Amino acid sequence: MLTAFAGAAVAPASSAPFWFAGDDAAVFPLVSREFHETWLQDRLSIGLAFSHSKLTDASRPADKASNKTFVGFINKLDDEDEFGWSPALSFWAADYLRLTLGWDGVSGRTRNYNTESRHSDGIVEAGGPEFLVEGLLPLMNDTLFLHAGIGFSWQFCDFKEDPWWHLGYASEASWRELGSSTKKLRGDHYREIKVDDAFGWVLSAGVSWRPAARLELDFSLRHMWLEPDCKFGYRYRSGFEVHDTGDFPLDHLTAAATVSYVF
Repeated sequence: MLTAFAGAAVAPASSAPFWFAGDDAAVFPLVSREFHETWLQDRLSIGLAFSHSKLTDASRPADKASNKTFVGFINKLDDEDEFGWSPALSFWAADYLRLTLGWDGVSGRTRNYNTESRHSDGIVEAGGPEFLVEGLLPLMNDTLFLHAGIGFSWQFCDFKEDPWWHLGYASEASWRELGSSTKKLRGDHYREIKVDDAFGWVLSAGVSWRPAARLELDFSLRHMWLEPDCKFGYRYRSGFEVHDTGDFPLDHLTAAATVSYVF
């Protein structure tokens, strides 16, 4: 968005936003000065969030017979330890009440308890938009704010099977011995895990700081409760045959640092 206006005329040094050329003329044709001053000025901010998520409920008892595992023999998830970035949008709906739209996600590698190596079948992933309603407590002449919020997220979930497991090989070692093919099927069916998209509740807390008129820095910690359902089965030419059902506990903490432009 910012690059689109790199060649635009900029107002003399003042608190006016960069798309206005003067008191009446707007370089940016979609927003009038009156609309900006009423609805956007010091209310709307757009930025980039840099985040890291960590699973908080990543294991269950090794007891498939009593249906205490996630699904099948999978009873543990290892964090993938991935850092990410995403766009972030905030709007001050009232004094010290802020609405925030962002993105959150997490991933974990599965572990099975029924083999000595605790082999993995693949990686379960979730990611999606997150909406928060936050209350803010002003400090330091309204330039520093403590905030806490509640919200929800719709997470798009998926399972990325490891090739050896997906293609029906007995182990990763035997798959490598036979050429590590990513297409050659070992048998008459594929192994697959399907994960449903899911709704998650979110609590957040953090601090926002405005060191300059158009710059905002935000640091937050969020917890999401998320448990998508899943199905394990075999895919034949005739279709998918379910052999077991379960769920993945993807509750997680996300630490985020956001840099935003304030309109």
